[in-house]
Amino acid sequence: MSEEVKIDRPGLFGKNSLCLAPLAGYSDAPFRLLCFEFGADFAVTEMVSSEGLIRAGDKTRKILRRMEGEGPVGCQLFGARPESMARAAELAAGTGPAFIDLNFGCPVKKVVKKNGGSALMRDLPLMEKIIHAVKSRVTLPVTAKIRSGWSAAEENYLEAGEILEGAGVSAITLHPRYRTQGFGGSAHWDHIARLKERVSIPVIASGDVKSVADYLKIVDTTACDVVMIGRGAFGRPWIFREIKDRLSGRDTDPVEGVERINILERQVRMEVEWKGEKRGVMELRKIYRWYLKGLPGMKDFRTRLSRSGTLREVLEILEDLREEIRKQWKETA
Repeated sequence: MSEEVKIDRPGLFGKNSLCLAPLAGYSDAPFRLLCFEFGADFAVTEMVSSEGLIRAGDKTRKILRRMEGEGPVGCQLFGARPESMARAAELAAGTGPAFIDLNFGCPVKKVVKKNGGSALMRDLPLMEKIIHAVKSRVTLPVTAKIRSGWSAAEENYLEAGEILEGAGVSAITLHPRYRTQGFGGSAHWDHIARLKERVSIPVIASGDVKSVADYLKIVDTTACDVVMIGRGAFGRPWIFREIKDRLSGRDTDPVEGVERINILERQVRMEVEWKGEKRGVMELRKIYRWYLKGLPGMKDFRTRLSRSGTLREVLEILEDLREEIRKQWKETA
């Protein structure tokens, strides 16, 4: 067994905790750090291929890196071979995550095609073997993420939950959609409530939480222990602060236009520092629309940002954006 960094985090999956979901292409270290600064209690890495980690591919290893200042981060693995998942968990544990999370819910074709992700919802005995194999090799908490089932006709999340609890996982995340839904349609929050009634370990609710009102509703509907926020944090990492303020009874200052651009600039600078200018600027192109959503007159700025190739260009456009927002504010004041 590889050497692990032992982390004692009582209550990591306790009531009212907030988690940033594993988001392929989004939940990298800079974005996670931003979310931690705004109140996230823990986060999960982008999904890591067990086979890729064993082969020690540079791209796979980089997903496991963390920035100074981050809070507890779990490493999410996917795969279909118990021995490979166990070995990958062992390697990941050596990098010092707070826990190991096993993905049995990803609906993406290239993952399912290799019998990983939500394909395991069709093979619960194999899912159980993977859990036992991983737990035999690591001492960190092991969690699992599942879906409601492959389809409505193959709904089996309750059975899966009982198997996972029996195999010794520390918490279960349920994204209450079927694999056939992908990320479309509505999440079936009532499934989370039923799973919470069926198992005694913590249940993490995932799906369609995009506002404080959504948070309050999902907690009331499901009695879940933890709420995981994914797309609701895109361009709005302050959603964690908004929820924490509501829970504590504090007034929440709205994040206005200029402040939003300041937060965007902080992420831009961190991404470039973390990944290098060329890659950082290129990968930033997908996030601008989220930060600018809801601000009037942003079409030209989005186009300019999506075509920018250097950090200097991006920062100049962001300054122009601030001036435009200040001008709009004066005209409406």
